[in-house]
Amino acid sequence: MSEHKKALVFAGGGSKGAYQIGAWKALRELGESFQIACGTSIGSINAGFYVQDDFDAAYEMWETLTADRIMTNGINFDKSLEGILSQRDQLIPFIKTFINSKGADVTPFHENLRHYFDAEKFFSSPVDYALMTVKYPSFTPFEVTKEDMLPFGEDAWKWMAASGAAYPVFPVMNVNGEDFVDGGYYDNIPVATAFKRGANEVLVIDLKTEKNHEGYIHHPRVKYIKPSRDLGTFLNFEKDALRFSMSLGYNDTMKAYGHFYGLQYTFIPAPGDVEALCAVASDFIDLLTRSEASFDFSKYVSKRQRVNTLEGSTTILSDVLSVDKPTDTQLFIAALEMLLKSCSYEIDKNYRLGDLLYQLKTEADSLYPMLERGSDEAFPYVIGFIRSHSEPKNPVNKKLEEEDRRLLIFTAVLRALQQARL
Repeated sequence: MSEHKKALVFAGGGSKGAYQIGAWKALRELGESFQIACGTSIGSINAGFYVQDDFDAAYEMWETLTADRIMTNGINFDKSLEGILSQRDQLIPFIKTFINSKGADVTPFHENLRHYFDAEKFFSSPVDYALMTVKYPSFTPFEVTKEDMLPFGEDAWKWMAASGAAYPVFPVMNVNGEDFVDGGYYDNIPVATAFKRGANEVLVIDLKTEKNHEGYIHHPRVKYIKPSRDLGTFLNFEKDALRFSMSLGYNDTMKAYGHFYGLQYTFIPAPGDVEALCAVASDFIDLLTRSEASFDFSKYVSKRQRVNTLEGSTTILSDVLSVDKPTDTQLFIAALEMLLKSCSYEIDKNYRLGDLLYQLKTEADSLYPMLERGSDEAFPYVIGFIRSHSEPKNPVNKKLEEEDRRLLIFTAVLRALQQARL
């Protein structure tokens, strides 16, 4: 029987690639290892670091990365025009360089690659490697394997530069007399490349929040980890943005492997917390199901309308999860995050799961016995609970009183916490 091989595939995405370094950090802590690494664009560079087993060097590169270490007279492209114009001292020199070079002058980017590429480590590594680039001007795909790169020796980094030549922002990259541009023009997530290299399982570290690569999204041997929050633009090298991406990559990977919990929030369990969470979640579903079944939706139903168009609190939560048949725990986590967001809980903070549940239980206990009344009678107390937490700059949605299904969800969360043994 042939060796079982796992592949790590890094998507392209420019500065958002810092997310993959955070993911790699988590994978190291989890003891995960891969026999194949593939990537496109920035993903090909991060995959190269993985082949070299050079996490510290990768972390150093991303920690010290700036726009000027990518482009001569570099500027950061965030989402706002104001953000670009605020760099007007750098903007005019950048535009002049861009026009003269027929694209950004990426000499600093190439110098960075040359500095961090270690041919001895790369070619002696047992980890296989491949990247995706595209021939220019034909725009035909061109896979490059470790074997293909071997004759180039110390200059093999040029193939990674070719994979990351984000034309027309970056100029085309010439390698061995041929021109190439960014591999993302053909395949930004080279899963097929990994399977062709002999992978039996593939872990994808994507850089977009939406679903990508629909052909493999449901494949039983492909696991996807993607950002739970938007990472911004692909050419924003501001320190805070890069550190945010790394932190998010770490947390999302820990969640994907079941060591952390949460969707956009991050909940870190201590021993015993998971059992408590599962118990609260089970009570939550029981309470929500009964209260929704007993709730009078008739005021919303016209003569020719059926109530089943209005029921479905679990459907609301499932849509948040993007899961067809979620577990009780997944549904409770989605509901808890809805409540925390309404209560203005900080999202960029890691919460100790047990401490958070105990704190919320203590506060919910203060509403006893009001929550034990019928849903209509309990709603004003739930609204008051949320308003007591909301910041002035983030007032409670004025329509909350009209959103009965959300209020049913919030009431069930607080009731489940009240009766929990924490």
